[in-house]
Amino acid sequence: MTKKRIGLLLALTLVMSVVFTACSPKEETPETPGETPGTETPGETPEEPSNEPSGTLKVGITEASGNFNPAYYSSSYDGYVVDLVFQGLATLNFEGDEYIPVVAKDWEISPDGKVITFNLREDVVFSDGEPLTASDVVWTYKLLSDPSYTGRYGSVVKDLEGYEAYAAGESEEFPGVVADGDYKVTFTFAEGKRTNFANTTFAIMPEHYYGEGVTYKNTAPVEEKSAAPVGSGPYVLDNFTEAQFIYLTRNDKYTGEGYMIKEILLQFVDQSTDIVQLMNGEVDLLAGVIEPAKIKEARDGGYSINEYPRSGYGYVNFNTEAGPTAEVAVRQALAYAFDTESFVNSYYKDPDSGMVLATTQNHPFSQISWVMSDELVSSLIDYSYDIEKAKSILDEAGWVAGADGIRAKDGKLLELNIAAMPEHDILATLIPMWEKAWGQELGVKLNISYLEFNTILDYVIYNSDANVDKWSLFFLATSITSADPDSIYSEFHSNDVGSGKDNTSRYKNAEVDRLLDEARKIMDPEEAKPLYAEVVKILNEEMPKIVVYANTYFDLYNSKVKNFNTSSLYGWVKAVRDAYIEE
Repeated sequence: MTKKRIGLLLALTLVMSVVFTACSPKEETPETPGETPGTETPGETPEEPSNEPSGTLKVGITEASGNFNPAYYSSSYDGYVVDLVFQGLATLNFEGDEYIPVVAKDWEISPDGKVITFNLREDVVFSDGEPLTASDVVWTYKLLSDPSYTGRYGSVVKDLEGYEAYAAGESEEFPGVVADGDYKVTFTFAEGKRTNFANTTFAIMPEHYYGEGVTYKNTAPVEEKSAAPVGSGPYVLDNFTEAQFIYLTRNDKYTGEGYMIKEILLQFVDQSTDIVQLMNGEVDLLAGVIEPAKIKEARDGGYSINEYPRSGYGYVNFNTEAGPTAEVAVRQALAYAFDTESFVNSYYKDPDSGMVLATTQNHPFSQISWVMSDELVSSLIDYSYDIEKAKSILDEAGWVAGADGIRAKDGKLLELNIAAMPEHDILATLIPMWEKAWGQELGVKLNISYLEFNTILDYVIYNSDANVDKWSLFFLATSITSADPDSIYSEFHSNDVGSGKDNTSRYKNAEVDRLLDEARKIMDPEEAKPLYAEVVKILNEEMPKIVVYANTYFDLYNSKVKNFNTSSLYGWVKAVRDAYIEE
């Protein structure tokens, strides 16, 4: 079965060898951006763009650590650079329901879903002029499988044939990814799984650059090149000045379609003034805005706005391994004593319409995930604010208030170490809520540690094993890049606990592991739904994560940016492919 594009669910289910496009049930299909004043709909082109890249797009960002290595980055802001500099074999289309070729020109999938063979384009070169070949694909996947690899993306390769022996250091042979000449590469998976195709689309890294000094069981030299990326994508990194800006220019060796904006400047902005910087022209784009007041100001100022359901949310992660939050009862009590609904109704209220632009939810799956339904949601524990229930849960668990009002158990105080970012708009609202409800009313001692963004990432991701006893909870936000519920696999599977890995709550549950492993083997999403529904219920009960808000995203941008179309699964970086600057 050779083809140039593949329906997303076809890529996931791999059950037939004929070409067709399947979609999720209608009510769960991601919506494209609605028509908002000043917003273009897909395919709408105000006027013909230049035939040559031109103009500068200035994008406001709040953070970036400077780690632009596809195999090691963690921050979504660093991910912007990675996605602009590197390419994979294929990517999702605007609707998020179909894979389309990028470095690959076509592919063939075996009827059992175990073998996927790609034919590569022969005109793709890296930004240093070296050709991209099948050996670079093989090298990238061997890097992720190496025994010494310490990054977050081991889940991409773990299902490949021969991974276990290669990753354990028992064999230098890796049959999971094999090159056949310069422009054909074959992936062989141990089992036919719904998730196999998605795992073939990782960013391709040049062996001649990143592989210098690398040997089997020694990948440290790769990590050392995290600040100077070399890829085959449409842009190259020109300058990164910490806490100020990231400057990218059009890759003159890029041979793909689109990307007619010549320069992209990622400008650091402050959350308290970013809308002012948009309005005065310091930046052209603020992506993923959530504050109603900023949206109103942009709307009143005649700026263009794209609106779509966010595939992601803001969340509190509990440390489920160490300290009081290792107890389910403590996490449940804190959830009941956290009035997320009041926060959402206040923080996300649109001053013009009175509408609330976000919701609460009692589960950690995306709003657009195909496992979620009204019936499933109604079956979950409702953690609506109930301080008396929270007190009762702690009483029953043996956490009793002392003379000073602070609860204790077996001689240990109910004490939470909260890792928080300074001068963060949402945390400036949440922390006083926690101090009142958790501290004053529930009898919990709160220790607030204000840490820079990169320090928090070091605590909970990069060096998490060494810092496990230093924190109880933190607040961050996340984007989920697929409607497939398997996208949360690495966040909750016990294999992904540890330094450099995604399970930052350090959550371990053997039944959740089993269900996640079994569900990804099921080709038909409808048949997989019951297993994922059980995962939803367990996570809802055990509460390793509180979703604080699940909101609508608003991309606010200058009207000189044309043909800029975003959606739940098609963020601004992908939208740059078809956008241009009207001079």
